[in-house]
Amino acid sequence: MIPKKHLLLTTVALTLALLVACEPLAPAQTPVYIVVTGETPPTSPPLTEGTPIAAANTPQPAAPGVAGVVNTLAPSPTPTPVATALPSPTPFKCAEASGRVIQYSVPSAVTGAEVVNYIYLPPCFYDSLQRYPYVILLHGTGYDNGMWVDLGAPSVMDQGIANGTLPPMVLIMPDGGLLAELNDQPDDASFETVILSELIPSLERDFCLWGSREGRAIGGISRGGFWAFSIALRHPDVFSAVGGHSPHFEPDNAGPDFNPLDLAARPNPALSALRIYLDHSANDYVAANVRRLSDLLRQNGIAHDYFIDPVGDHDMTYWTSHVAEYLSFYGQRWPHDIAALPSCLEPSP
Repeated sequence: MIPKKHLLLTTVALTLALLVACEPLAPAQTPVYIVVTGETPPTSPPLTEGTPIAAANTPQPAAPGVAGVVNTLAPSPTPTPVATALPSPTPFKCAEASGRVIQYSVPSAVTGAEVVNYIYLPPCFYDSLQRYPYVILLHGTGYDNGMWVDLGAPSVMDQGIANGTLPPMVLIMPDGGLLAELNDQPDDASFETVILSELIPSLERDFCLWGSREGRAIGGISRGGFWAFSIALRHPDVFSAVGGHSPHFEPDNAGPDFNPLDLAARPNPALSALRIYLDHSANDYVAANVRRLSDLLRQNGIAHDYFIDPVGDHDMTYWTSHVAEYLSFYGQRWPHDIAALPSCLEPSP
């Protein structure tokens, strides 16, 4: 469930540790939702569930006017023809009530085997002729590509699209296999290489997807959260959003060029364009290093969302209860209207 009460920290100097240790600022059992900003928060009211967020600095249409029009008198005025309005295109109507989950395999030179993915395709994916945005969802240690299916992500998508709280988007759920468990990450043979050099090119070749930064997001649970942040912080030009759900960060589980804690500690203005989401339960064993990463981002002026639930554990029950929030975050800035998506008949923007 989306938390009923949100807490906006306008004083970013407060440490996140105080949120757990100090007297509660909200009634017992109310999750704490923190928006850590690198600047003064806007004065507009908080958004509610399902409210799309407009991109910052989006140009607004100019008010109608007569600038540049010069009126002249003609000796013999003639009637000005009235332009006939063209009929509006018929909006696309989807007759399917639910999406579908398919299996899709990508041959990998890195692993020497196929990377098997489950893919959720929203209703009427093949009929709309539009390019859909997509999010790559990575699983945790001990799980496989079925983890997000078991969490109910496809059903949440169907319900959200039907009631208008989620935009139509594609979910990519790869099986990381042994490679995703390894800490050694040579540049040419890492799980990052599989995602960036093999999976994404294959997906955008075989499916009509929004193949640019604005149409891509990545996230993961536990170990998958580590990989999502490692990849996104290294390549903020590839993804528009990254999420870590009970992400497992450790100071020594990767080299400094791959470890999210090291990457977050380095000033990098490019990260300001990346939407970032972190969450965990208050008693989760990963909590200390997630707070540490949040502090590092804050110190570098990188805005991000950080959610701490007072109840729950590092388990499927906790993640299932929040999967709707995760999907809402990824789809926050994507169109709800299929017709507003880029066309398959044109190159991806």
